[in-house]
Amino acid sequence: MTYDDQLRDEAALWGAVDEAHAATLAPDWNAHRHMLHNALVHTPDIDALIAAVQPGMQVLELGCASGWLTLACARQGAHVTGLDISERSLQIARDYGVQFPELAARLTYRTADLNALELPAATYDIIYTKGTLHHLIGLDRLIEQVAQALKPNGLFWISDQDGNESLLTSLTAGGLMFILPTHIPYAEKWRGLLRFGVNAPARIRASMEAEGLSPFEGAGRDHDWLKLVHTHFTVEREVRKPAVTGYLAHQVKLPYAAALRVLGAVRAVDGLLVRAKLLKSTGVVVWARKTF
Repeated sequence: MTYDDQLRDEAALWGAVDEAHAATLAPDWNAHRHMLHNALVHTPDIDALIAAVQPGMQVLELGCASGWLTLACARQGAHVTGLDISERSLQIARDYGVQFPELAARLTYRTADLNALELPAATYDIIYTKGTLHHLIGLDRLIEQVAQALKPNGLFWISDQDGNESLLTSLTAGGLMFILPTHIPYAEKWRGLLRFGVNAPARIRASMEAEGLSPFEGAGRDHDWLKLVHTHFTVEREVRKPAVTGYLAHQVKLPYAAALRVLGAVRAVDGLLVRAKLLKSTGVVVWARKTF
């Protein structure tokens, strides 16, 4: 399969995912903030990013999907450009944006291959990306492009996966998956445990890393993008997220309120174990500043 074939398949997959989401959930942060994984893990960080966006700023999102965060930043009065590989996802963003004509002049969506991105110099006040870097193979080039495209003192905000899941994290997630009600029936869990035996943690790790989901899924995990960010920027804040809570939020089958209570308790312990370095969290939010 050629690189262009992989790009096409990547775009098709995420376009279909965003289309399925948009069928039941508006591509809008006011709706997405209530998704279980966001409510449990991501909302404070995303709200803080949105609050950093000021009227008149030039802002760029790398990997904007259906534009729910791009739209939220435009509502702050900024001029925001969203880039994504999937034209299908971007069309969802454009179609939804029609409802907000007052934002039309401040919202731009374009298809782009982030592995081969060329950005204008000293243009943006903020560049941000969520859940995109671990899909990329050209991270060194991309981060260099971001550094030259930001204005002096510009902000590079990243929320992503850093490295691979550890054995202990996989065991913890697997144990909780076995105990908690999930989309997998308990009988099937027992059959899986008997079938895979000592290889069960590897199966959980592959699931946590969404191995094989798309042509580029996990391609950037072997690149030390965090080291590259430290090389090109001054890192102001680096926040490690809970190790297993976000994954469980996609798996647990409970009424929303019950899931919030149960996984809220898991998150509290999960966070303590990460801070004590007893569990390794690959999820990290980085606030980095261009200081040259």
